[in-house]
Amino acid sequence: MKEMKKIESYISNWIEDGFTLNEISSIIKRKHPELNQREVDSLLNSRRDLSPSYYLKQKVNKCDIVQDLAGDDMCYLLDPNNKEVVRVKESKLTRLCFNKGEKADLLSQIYPAQFTYNPFEATRLYRQGLDWFYNTYQPPTWYEEVFYSKGKVQVTERKEIPNLYRQFFTHLVKEHDDSYLYVLTWLANAMKYRNYCVLTAIGNQGIGKGVLGDIMRLLVGEKNFHTSDTRLITKDFNKQFKNKRIVFCDEIQILKTEHVNKFKALINDMIEIEGKGENAVQAKNYASIYIASNNFDSIRLTDDDRRFSIIELTDEKLIHKMTTEEINSLLEPENIKQLSEFLWHLAVDQDAMKIPFRSARTEEVRLAGLKDWEEWLFDDYAMDHQGSAVDLKKVSEAIENEFGSKFKPSRRALKKLQEVYPKKFTLQYKKVENGKRAWYVKFPLTEEFKNELDEESIRELESENE
Repeated sequence: MKEMKKIESYISNWIEDGFTLNEISSIIKRKHPELNQREVDSLLNSRRDLSPSYYLKQKVNKCDIVQDLAGDDMCYLLDPNNKEVVRVKESKLTRLCFNKGEKADLLSQIYPAQFTYNPFEATRLYRQGLDWFYNTYQPPTWYEEVFYSKGKVQVTERKEIPNLYRQFFTHLVKEHDDSYLYVLTWLANAMKYRNYCVLTAIGNQGIGKGVLGDIMRLLVGEKNFHTSDTRLITKDFNKQFKNKRIVFCDEIQILKTEHVNKFKALINDMIEIEGKGENAVQAKNYASIYIASNNFDSIRLTDDDRRFSIIELTDEKLIHKMTTEEINSLLEPENIKQLSEFLWHLAVDQDAMKIPFRSARTEEVRLAGLKDWEEWLFDDYAMDHQGSAVDLKKVSEAIENEFGSKFKPSRRALKKLQEVYPKKFTLQYKKVENGKRAWYVKFPLTEEFKNELDEESIRELESENE
């Protein structure tokens, strides 16, 4: 009995010194081979219960300890073997120490770091020059092993896209090769870098636009993905945009000038983030934007737009092409991991990705954004008056005669339309009789019409309207 008490005393000391239970068990069995495993376990349990700080001590011994330079005395224990982060106040940690020397040693292990969100740095704790940084970015499930390995593990390269996803993407873009390649490249760029062009999917309901959003969510991780709608550009607060890799705008409408301008700001490298009751702050923008809509007139698309990459889309529902089981398997972790391994190593020309993708659907969307009188002005009236400068009053009267008095546009309305479609016509303020001036609408010559005229006729027609 006396020997057992002596062993228990030693165990208490070893526990306080930070030895693990396995290490203590090995020491006891080496020093006391007469004890069986059950007796050793009983001794360990009796002493461990008397040391409530045991598990915290074990955590401290194996974790990196980080403290926010701009924060309070809260410490963050980073386990190198998993994603767990334990928050403990510095005062609680120092209570584990028995003397000033131990306390000084513990404090010297703390990394005073700047807290940052950096998806491009594949580790949680890193150093740049003399400064330490704690990366608050939380990786997607498939990327965790790489992220928490401190560079020891790399993403496996998969040279071919899994057949399941080949089938899905081929269906979604109606077997349009250019759209198929663009979607894959856009996804790859969104995972490793950032897209400046908005992936835009406008088409029928049920074809797979939402499923694509779900795939994106798993590619970049739940914490780094956000789904929004028109409120993103109509409300004052946009804190949900902070620290995101992909933002999915489902059924958004970008029609008013103020909304267009607000949406443009979401693509900048730096964006102003404002939460309710909080001051606005400038933050780095890591988000690629994906838009999906069932309505062709959800975007007022200009001729010179450099934001929206509108892909070809099928009209056939996804359920008619893939079984429910196949659709569900698109979101299974192992399949997402395989898709990620393919996309991660897909070659991306980042300069090329800054140029918006164009397809036949781009023109469909552009035309859908036109009002009836605007479409008539461009496709009928302008064709009959190409190369001519027509008095603005006559143009307005012609539209009124065609569509009714409530559609008669003012100069301001035509000026606004010109800003959206600068190649369709120009407004000119010209001298008329008695030195007065009046507004005219100048319609350009089409290439097709120019081919029917000789050079002299073209010069005469243009000079008449100078």
